[in-house]
Amino acid sequence: MPQVPGARTEFMAGIRAFLPMSMSILPFGVVCGAAAVAAGMSVPQAMAMSLLVFAGSAQIASSQLFGSGAPWWVILATGVIINLRFLMYSASLSQQFAGLGRRWQAVIAYLLTDQAFALTSMRGGTPSNRRHLHWFYLGFGCATWLSWQTATVVGIVLGNLVPARWSLDFIVPLTFIAMLVPILDNPALFCAALAGGLAAVFLVLPLKLNLIAAALLGIAVGLIVNRWVERRD
Repeated sequence: MPQVPGARTEFMAGIRAFLPMSMSILPFGVVCGAAAVAAGMSVPQAMAMSLLVFAGSAQIASSQLFGSGAPWWVILATGVIINLRFLMYSASLSQQFAGLGRRWQAVIAYLLTDQAFALTSMRGGTPSNRRHLHWFYLGFGCATWLSWQTATVVGIVLGNLVPARWSLDFIVPLTFIAMLVPILDNPALFCAALAGGLAAVFLVLPLKLNLIAAALLGIAVGLIVNRWVERRD
């Protein structure tokens, strides 16, 4: 029988699995911190958002909306829509962690990221790793959280050091473009991004509601194109 890794072994394996990911996570955290202060948030506000939200794409979108003077409920709704993917992640991981107590499940929910979901799902595919899989997840999640908060602080400090006349607004679209372009590898994703982008630019709605409408439109177009491709194939 294959040897089952212990809890400590799995925890350390999670930390080691984070190291290659840090090359993308750390710069993104710095950008999120800098974008928050550039949008006019105070240091406590920027840190509170990083601690409570802990989701880079939602943090950047919220910073942009905050800087444009959008109402709080629009900022909140935008963050919720952007993070809807975590519902699917949670449903998938629940099959792996259903037997854990509520405290464990709360920690897992808080530390959930795109990278944590992907790597945990891959590692859970091996039967010998499933017994202490939650310790692998915890190791990866703790390393991610600590690095993210540290990078955010660095971004906040750097953002405060930049003169106000050096606008950092360009950080937001450049970051999203850098994240988006590499994954547009099929017709559904491409059409969803195109529809959402065009709607965000050309729709004129009060209270910045064009961003929410664009996100919903992009999702709808992506689903329609995906079904059309599946039927065609």
